[in-house]
Amino acid sequence: MSKLALASLCAGLLSCAAQQAEYYIDQLADPRRQVRLDASHALVQLGSAAVEPLLDRATAGSDSLRYIAAQILGQIGDRRATPFLKSLLRDENRHVREQAVRALGQLDDPHLHATLASVLADDSVPEVRGAAAWSLGNLRDTTAVPSLVRALVDTIPSVRRQALAALQFLWTSEAEAATLAALRDRDDNVRYIAAQLLGHHRTHRALDALCLALTDDNIWVRAESARTLGRIGDTTAVRPLERMFAEREGPDHEAAKEALHLLTGLNYAVAP
Repeated sequence: MSKLALASLCAGLLSCAAQQAEYYIDQLADPRRQVRLDASHALVQLGSAAVEPLLDRATAGSDSLRYIAAQILGQIGDRRATPFLKSLLRDENRHVREQAVRALGQLDDPHLHATLASVLADDSVPEVRGAAAWSLGNLRDTTAVPSLVRALVDTIPSVRRQALAALQFLWTSEAEAATLAALRDRDDNVRYIAAQLLGHHRTHRALDALCLALTDDNIWVRAESARTLGRIGDTTAVRPLERMFAEREGPDHEAAKEALHLLTGLNYAVAP
């Protein structure tokens, strides 16, 4: 095939893909949910060929179209969408902003840290701030750690939870220290996640704090702290775990039993 014929064929294929994209974009406004879902899936499958048509139509589109376009562009992951998605961070619709933030976290663009950190610090809506924390974690850039650590004092527990969960993928000494401090957070779920992360990373310096967490008011925090002590593998935790095993019933009792087996090799059937 000649170069001219090949170029003509490629142009025809691109034109066909663009027409398909326009067709599916029209279907995004269909009142039937399944039709909209199928159209979204088809646009993602079209990939880069759908990017320009989506950008052209969504820029002046409805709230719904901007939201769906942001979602699709994030799944496609083409960096050409970056300027459009960044413009949506000023959108009046909170749901559009949230989806744009999540989409930016899917673009694998190392230059987005400052933008997302600003959203995490300044957006008035907790769900948007939480999405920014998720995106910063998803980008796997450790320069985001200070921003996420600062978010651990956010007044909204869900934002603190998202920020802490994001640190799992950005485990530095600063992230470790912040996670250790989060064991004292006033929110049960934040403390639970902190214990979980410390176990995932087998953080030996957390030993004393985790032993103290065995007396936490929340049964699931106690249980996760016990499991984490088992994973860390330091036998100095045996005594505190034995006390917990003797004094508790339920999930925390069972977690202590499992941890003690890991640490001692013994099968604890009754309190020692």
